[in-house]
Amino acid sequence: MKDTVKHFFVKGMGMPISVETVGVSICSPGQSHSRKNSDITIIEYIFKGKGTLYIEGKKIPVKADEIYILPSGLSHEYVADESEPWAKYFMNLSGNMAKTMLVSYSLNSQYVFSAPELKDKFKQLIKISFDNIPEAKKQARLVSLYVEILHRLNQLNTESKKSNEAILLKNYLDENYNRVISNTELAGHIYRSPDYCLKLFKREFGTTPYDYQINNKIRVACSLLHQTKKSVSEIAEFIGYQNPHYFTSMFKAKMGITPTAYRKKFL
Repeated sequence: MKDTVKHFFVKGMGMPISVETVGVSICSPGQSHSRKNSDITIIEYIFKGKGTLYIEGKKIPVKADEIYILPSGLSHEYVADESEPWAKYFMNLSGNMAKTMLVSYSLNSQYVFSAPELKDKFKQLIKISFDNIPEAKKQARLVSLYVEILHRLNQLNTESKKSNEAILLKNYLDENYNRVISNTELAGHIYRSPDYCLKLFKREFGTTPYDYQINNKIRVACSLLHQTKKSVSEIAEFIGYQNPHYFTSMFKAKMGITPTAYRKKFL
């Protein structure tokens, strides 16, 4: 395997999520790689060729313009095709949050996704990895892009598999991340009862509308903490919370640290 890789050392060791390696792999015919109980989460975009993924007893073919995700904790092997070996962009991440985000976006049990529209996002990963900026800022941008990719994959899955009513509910929550949406308001959006909407959302997405809202707000808050100088109070208000103390408590419950501590990790 011929790898063109940008390595960088992570200053914020112990973070819930850290990007360890970003790069491009141009594989030789039949090139394989395996890990037992992998301690990293891997996400790769195939931009040329094809190959096979083996994970949890499953044999999955993967071709150009597809993405595969290998969560940490699982044993896996991937093998490039003998006649058309793949070429791919990749990112390796450490920390429990890398895998937890897959669960939050309902991407933990599906390993391969068709998403040619995300090729540019992976090109951005490569560009950022070579940018001459402080490593902490580089980490913040790479993690934010990882979350963007997961968010879009979740949307693509939703659009292809879920009922029209469920999609309307999810889209409404996505569009109104800066407010707190009650079950009653959500139900009114599709002219159904709150109980019906709650059961529908839980069945289709594996979580409640409330928890989905929280995850959306945390995603936006993390991005703002990385990329802006907004105060914690301003961020809280931006995502719909007038009480910054409540926002801080909610953030800590989800991320394990306060918003202020989270931001300082990237300074």
